[in-house]
This record gives sequence, structure tokens and C-alpha cells, in this order.
Amino acid sequence: MNEHYIADIYKTLNILCVEDDLDVLETYKSLFSLIFKEVYFATDGKEGFECFKKHQIDIILTDYMMPKWNGLDLARAIREVDSSIPIVMVTALESIEMLREAIDLQITGFLKKPFSSSSLFQVFNVAVKSVIVDRCILKEQSEKLTYSHYQENLSFDKEQTIIQNDTKEDKRLLNFMCEVFYEPKDILSGDSYSIKKISEDAYLVFVVDGMGKGIAASVTAMLCSAFVNYFVNSKSLNKETFVLHTLLQELLRFIQPTLAEYEVISATFLYFDNKNQKIEYAIFSMPPPLYILKDDKTVYKIKSNNPPMNAYCDHFNVSEKKLCDIHKMLIYSDGLNECTTNTENELYTVYLSQDFALAQDAQEFYNFFASRCDEHEDDITYIFLKEIPKDR
Repeated sequence: MNEHYIADIYKTLNILCVEDDLDVLETYKSLFSLIFKEVYFATDGKEGFECFKKHQIDIILTDYMMPKWNGLDLARAIREVDSSIPIVMVTALESIEMLREAIDLQITGFLKKPFSSSSLFQVFNVAVKSVIVDRCILKEQSEKLTYSHYQENLSFDKEQTIIQNDTKEDKRLLNFMCEVFYEPKDILSGDSYSIKKISEDAYLVFVVDGMGKGIAASVTAMLCSAFVNYFVNSKSLNKETFVLHTLLQELLRFIQPTLAEYEVISATFLYFDNKNQKIEYAIFSMPPPLYILKDDKTVYKIKSNNPPMNAYCDHFNVSEKKLCDIHKMLIYSDGLNECTTNTENELYTVYLSQDFALAQDAQEFYNFFASRCDEHEDDITYIFLKEIPKDR
């Protein structure tokens, strides 16, 4: 390694000198102050350890024989909190036991009294090279972590661009107030959704859960959302030409070639047709949307009518339900109902219908959920619809 480079590195390092001989400390001070960035001093091992904890130290030079704590006592304490900092020990002894313990403590180098400046810096150069290696490793790890975070943040921004909610501004979906809660467990989420306005009298609500973890599930979910948005946004579409069955056919044709053999997709499609007062739905192994009818406190479920999407499915079902009598509805992914509660490890599905029935809006529903579940174990997505009173 280039000696000039090492000399420049010295100027970036802080050294701690632990020595009970004040004359020797003065020598260290006059010598090291010109070479190192900062020089710290202590007169025994215990004081040296306190100084080490207080300051950012890069190299330690310590005498062996000192009052209170000797050099090995100091090294032992330091190694409990820092396994790699270079420690150079000065000693007049040649004890085999001392050397054996020093080796166990990974002492970087030894200097036998009396020593010359050349032998001192020969040992220091080894220590400095150790610091350089550690710094390079940390820098590489830091750069990788920074780059990874940068890429994740870009991906998250892209996810937010792909997700489209046509009720975001006025929170109105036909005659319902529409509120969305979307909270990924990780930056790269396996959940996605879209709320698309087909016409003044029709909306599509779509929630997808790419089954699995990490990037693969996220990519699959986002591909599905992007295609659904593209299909609905297509200029050739309008209220008369939109057909849920056609959307599902085209989505399967698009997504199936990208799926691995083991990969499945859970999804909910709800097409709200206000003119004909009906909801067309296709639910692919997703938790059942909940709803309450006007003047009825009973919580009903729209059960799944299809297995999960996969690389081989070639048919599916589209069903219908009356829209006119619905007062309130909850559409959600399984991260909500499968979350573990803080009561005897029960799943939140035990309380889901009860809390939905009591909640007046999405925030109150979340308050119920948060009071029962201390931690989100998966991505959580839900859409809360409530009928708007006629006089509003």
C-alpha cells in the first residue's frame, strides 16, 4: 500500500494514548499531534476506557503495566463493545501468559520498551492498514445499502404512480363516500388497488394481492394494476363498451405468461353499475367484501366465486348483486383479517364484522383495528364505502 496514502490516512484518524508515565505522555503528545487528527490521553486503563466511550477513537496505544486497570483490562473492556479497533500494547514483559491473553483479545501489535520511533510507526502502519480495510468494507456496505434504499424509494414512487383512485379528490363513488386505507408492510408491496370511473353512473373497484413476499409479489400486483388502469383508460372504452368479463379475459391473457408455475394472484373486482342498480363481481380467492343493508344491522358477505388466478386457469365466474339497498361496504385484502390481535393470539377476522358494523367511517374503523392489533404483519389495504344521505 502506498506510504504517502497511509500518511494521509493518519491525518484523518484519532488516537488514544493510555500511559501512567507523564513524561512518556508528553512525548506522545509532541509526536502524535503533528501526525494524527486528534490525540486523546489517559493515565490508566479505567480512565482510558471512559475516554474511548466518550470520543470517536480509531487507534489505541496503551501501556501494559498501569494502576487500576492494566492494558489487558482495558483491551478486555473495549473488546466487549468493539471487536475490531486496532490496539497496540507497550510492555517490558515477556510473559507467555500475558502474550496468550493478548492474542485472545486480538491485540494488533506489540512494542517492547524501550522502542524507537521507526519501530513504533512500523507497528502503527499495520494498525492503519487494518482501519483502512474496515473503512473500505463499511463504505462498500453503506454504498450498497444507500443504493438499495434509493432503488426501493424509486419503486415506491412508481407504485404510487401506478395506483389510480378517481375518487381521491371528492371521495365520492356514485352515492357512496369512498375512503381508502393503504399501508404496505415494506416499500415493495404485494398489495395494490385501483378505483376507476367508467362513467357518471359506473365505477370499477379493484384490489389485488400478489401472493408471496418481496419484489416478485410487488411486480405481479403492479402489473395487474397497470393493466387494469390501461384497459379502463383506453380511449375506445365508454360506459356502453366496458364489460367486466372482457377485462378479466384480457388481464389473464396479459398476466399469465409472466407467472411462475407456483405463483397465484388473489383479486377482487367490483363493477358498480348505478343505472341498472347492480354490482357485477369476480372475486379470486380474496377475503369476502362485507356490506350492510339499509335499516338492517346484519353484516353480509360477498363470498369468493373463483379460485386464485394462476398460469393455467382458463375460465372464471362473474356474478351479480343488487346495489340499491346497500348502506355500507368494506373491501379489503387478507393483511387486514389475518393480522394477529393482542388478545390470546386471535386473528382480527374474529372482530372484523363487529368493528365494521360499528364504524361510521374509515378512520373510526382503523381506530378499532389499531386498538386490537399492535403490529401490521402484512400489507393492509381496505376501501370503506358508506352511503351519502339524500340531503347532501
